[in-house]
Amino acid sequence: MKSSKFKVNNSKSKRFLIALTFVWCLLISISAFAQTDGTTPDAANPPITIVTAERNLQTDVGQFSVVLRRSPSDPRTGETAQFLVRFAEKVEGGFGGSEPAPLDKANVTANIIEADGTPVAENLSSVAEENGNYRLSYTFGSSGDYKIVFAVAAADNRSFSVDFPVSVVSAPIRRSFWIGLLILSLLTFGALGAVFFAAKRNGNVNFKKFAPLAIAAILLFAFGTFALAYFLPPRQTRTIAEIPANATTEIQPNALTAETVLTVPKESQILFGIKTAPVTTRQITSGLKTTGIVRARPDAQAVVVPPVAGRIILRQGLGLGLAVGRGEQIGTVEQILDVSGQTELESQRLEVEAQQREIEARRLELRNTALALQGQQAEQRANAQQAKTRLAQAQRELRRSENLVEVGAAPRRRVEEANTAVRVAEQEVTAAERQVVLLENQIKQANAGQNIFRAPRVNQPTRSFPLTAPITGVVNEIKATSGQVVEAGTELLSIVNLSMVLLEAQVFERDLPVVRESTRANFTSAALNGEVYTIGTGDGDGRLVSIGQTVNEQTRTVPVIYEVINPLNRLRDGMFVEMTVDTSGERQVLAVPKTAVVTEQGQTFVFVFDGGETFEKRAVALGAEGADYFEVNSGLKEGERVVTEGIYQLRSTVPSA
Repeated sequence: MKSSKFKVNNSKSKRFLIALTFVWCLLISISAFAQTDGTTPDAANPPITIVTAERNLQTDVGQFSVVLRRSPSDPRTGETAQFLVRFAEKVEGGFGGSEPAPLDKANVTANIIEADGTPVAENLSSVAEENGNYRLSYTFGSSGDYKIVFAVAAADNRSFSVDFPVSVVSAPIRRSFWIGLLILSLLTFGALGAVFFAAKRNGNVNFKKFAPLAIAAILLFAFGTFALAYFLPPRQTRTIAEIPANATTEIQPNALTAETVLTVPKESQILFGIKTAPVTTRQITSGLKTTGIVRARPDAQAVVVPPVAGRIILRQGLGLGLAVGRGEQIGTVEQILDVSGQTELESQRLEVEAQQREIEARRLELRNTALALQGQQAEQRANAQQAKTRLAQAQRELRRSENLVEVGAAPRRRVEEANTAVRVAEQEVTAAERQVVLLENQIKQANAGQNIFRAPRVNQPTRSFPLTAPITGVVNEIKATSGQVVEAGTELLSIVNLSMVLLEAQVFERDLPVVRESTRANFTSAALNGEVYTIGTGDGDGRLVSIGQTVNEQTRTVPVIYEVINPLNRLRDGMFVEMTVDTSGERQVLAVPKTAVVTEQGQTFVFVFDGGETFEKRAVALGAEGADYFEVNSGLKEGERVVTEGIYQLRSTVPSA
């Protein structure tokens, strides 16, 4: 291959590089101006807003109020989101009033996790400020739904945690960057190509002298791309300023009269677990609120006691919570005699032995009598057999005599003698058989006499008595153990049947007319997980049993007794319940579920689902309070759907005014 010997005009190359550098500098200046002058918000860059989220925590270590301020309200990938959270403790009583006290000098760290629980960042430290404020920042690398979990360790070693949702979107693409990059590419590689092909047409190409020019152009392209990305990044990110320190000391309430409208994507709705319910007209139970105590019915509780003093032996496997049936044996008690009892028992034994010897002699005498009678019976049976033989012979002689008389071979006197012999033989047979029967009865009497004279039994030093369950129920308490010696009447265990219980409500005397006029009520308890049960609706759910006749002198209350079916046996004897005696009658009102109502800054509102991805934060006026519904006086219409679950996440997406 022959090498070309074309010489590039150095003056033209220099002019080319100077022109190219000038164009690059012009583009970079334009991009820098666009970056610095892009402060005016537009559709792609809305103004930066601060979102406020508030949580009230009821924990084992206290009641806390948590207010989070986040900037921006719509964080993008690559932006450094700012967080300012304020922790305050609600102290009941004392001199602090009802205003929560700031939680200062606490160690607050944060963890960033994805929606499925995958950790993203752990143990992010915060900067403590005055008035219970703690500040931190974080740059999200990818879009998606996250949770920021704050772990708080107070100075007095109390600890709790609280989480808030954060939705991060992808930063929009900056078109000017890609247009500038395209122009730089066209200028650089287009100019190099034009110089190369112009030299090739002249037939004087020298690659060794052309290579430095190409390398210089590529370096200038790389520098220009870097400068372009620096002044005009590929994606539109914003510089987020720190949230003012006093942002959480005074929360700006949302303008409810303006009915804030939210747009929540379907994916976020599924992530937040948002559920809705319609606003309907219904009958709600509202009226007199009071407290009650669960009581076991008198006929549904019993105790097991031993009838005598002795040693207790409980049935194997008997324990608390075991179901037993009425009459079922649950153990035994072994009676044990003391020394005086043993002495008395020994004297009884000697007396019984003497009686046994006397009885045995009597039985022997009767046995000998029976044997003698059996011998006589055998003799009489032999006599009866002989009499039967003679009877048979006399009967044959009678028939023979009658035949001879008929032929005249014998006189009639012979027949009469034969008849006499037959009658005598029959009498002998009858007498012998009667004697056999008589002896048989005498033998039976002698044998029966032997069974009558039985030896008396000697009492054993121990006797066992069964312990049985008096009612059907569940073993509630065991106060004795196997092998323990107890006295007669000692309570061993108790059995209770709580399938149906009594609710004893304490009603002030001034409210008795209301109770007398209403037989309906409802109740709930901490053991029922917020479930509300009705009484007196006619579905076998319970009834009013009685109203007390005596007023308590100290509390001025009267006991009102309801009988109800125990829901899944979750109520226990002595447990407290919250009750509402219905005074609303049959009135039908527009009602909304309690779980849909939110109170913030003294205002009451709900989130109305308008369909698709639109939610409306709307103020409402409430009326009577039922067990699980509020009466709505204004702000809602029948058929509208309100959010009942996921409200906390929706509140976190509402920007501050």
